[in-house]
Amino acid sequence: MAFGKLVHPKFNTVTVQKGLDIRAAPGTAVRALAPATIAWTGWLNGYGNVVVLDQGDGYHTLYAHLAEVFRPLGTRLFPGDVFGTVGDTGSLKGAYLYFEVRRRGLAVDPMPWVGAAIARAP
Repeated sequence: MAFGKLVHPKFNTVTVQKGLDIRAAPGTAVRALAPATIAWTGWLNGYGNVVVLDQGDGYHTLYAHLAEVFRPLGTRLFPGDVFGTVGDTGSLKGAYLYFEVRRRGLAVDPMPWVGAAIARAP
């Protein structure tokens, strides 16, 4: 599902999606997209197991519905470091990764982050 305002095709209702739903098989490794520090891990209703990374300069990324979290609070991560796995915790849609980027608390389009990570991939 895409970021931003979405119109339901059947009911014509508008909702706001503050992140991306990324389909992935259960157990798929979840990797840091940029240098970061693990700022928070825990359970949030509707999000399941969550990891919030502090990217610096007022940016935070949120990864939700994780099956497992491998790294403790305060761990410094580098691009490509694995810190968890995809799961279906707190999800009504099955296994997938929910990814959100916030700048000073406000949701911003995560696609530039995802696109930059794909461009860096071997």
